[in-house]
Amino acid sequence: MQVARNGDLVYIQVIGRGSFQNASHVKHFSEEVLKNGAKEIVIDLKECTYLDSTFLGTLAGIGIKLRAATAEASTLQLLNATARNTELIQNLGLDRLFRFETSAPVPAPETTEKLDGTAAGKVETGETMLEAHETLMQWDARNVAKFKDVVAYLKEDLGQTVD
Repeated sequence: MQVARNGDLVYIQVIGRGSFQNASHVKHFSEEVLKNGAKEIVIDLKECTYLDSTFLGTLAGIGIKLRAATAEASTLQLLNATARNTELIQNLGLDRLFRFETSAPVPAPETTEKLDGTAAGKVETGETMLEAHETLMQWDARNVAKFKDVVAYLKEDLGQTVD
């Protein structure tokens, strides 16, 4: 992951896999920039080879928080998704949450920095996975059937009460 901030605009470039392994880092980075007044987040998927449901649920959570913070409907933009990643995004109903461009020029800032790649601990990873899947289920009712067993397993694994 490469990231940059220019005023109210935040840029995140996903290089390689967007997965449960790096979702916590993107979540923490996004929470920090939102707390510091970011108004728009651009996520470039041009070099993204894979997206899993945890990473997509994390992006959905960021999009929902950004929407609430700015009172605008589409302040998180996904750029340059491959056909497969586009299909995944659409199948989860996330194309209704994001401004979604399948082929747009990359507004990459001149200088980016690498997002911390230190592995998150097991509990933090599990909590991020749980939150991401719950977000996907809340965003689109069609996702409940897809992820209810995952959520139940994660809650059990984390020692939480299963509804």
